[in-house]
Amino acid sequence: MGARSEKRAEKKAQAALRFEASKAAIVARVKDLSSPVKQVNVDAGGAPRVAPHLARQAAQAATLPKTLFEGSRFAVPMTYCVTRKDHEGTWSWMEPRAWTAAEWQQEIEPSMTNFSRLTWGEIDALASGSGHKMHHSHETKQLVQEAKQRWVSLGLEEFDTVFRFRMSGTKRAWGYVVQGHFHLVWWDRNHSIFPV
Repeated sequence: MGARSEKRAEKKAQAALRFEASKAAIVARVKDLSSPVKQVNVDAGGAPRVAPHLARQAAQAATLPKTLFEGSRFAVPMTYCVTRKDHEGTWSWMEPRAWTAAEWQQEIEPSMTNFSRLTWGEIDALASGSGHKMHHSHETKQLVQEAKQRWVSLGLEEFDTVFRFRMSGTKRAWGYVVQGHFHLVWWDRNHSIFPV
């Protein structure tokens, strides 16, 4: 062996001895500890401190809408509301957009109450004598031009499908569905919103 090789081997052996000595000292210190080196009192009711930008992101995420359930709506009961009803003005075919109190009490509300006793799957299965689905969705582009324009003016353009409940005869209830909840928008007395 050369002089260089011997020096390297000697340095390596000394480093190994120093490592073993320090390891033994660390193990001895840990064995002697009967309690933690540092105790931290954690406030169980308080939130952890986070960076300001993360706190802003968390606050913003808390304001975003969350889904009530995952998956298909067909297993859940139908619920409805009239918070987005369109009662302003009259259609070009001279039909008022607003339903009357009598229409609400005698036709709309009783029908919607009956539908709310069913799941969306049961509603979807309802068919006419010819096998045609009685209650179903349409793409908004299939509606008459005036209804398409009105849909956008109501700020509903994010919904590219509209759902239709068939009531009696030519009467229809139009709206949109979000998470199994039907928002009733229009009462169509003569099947005028969708061209036949």
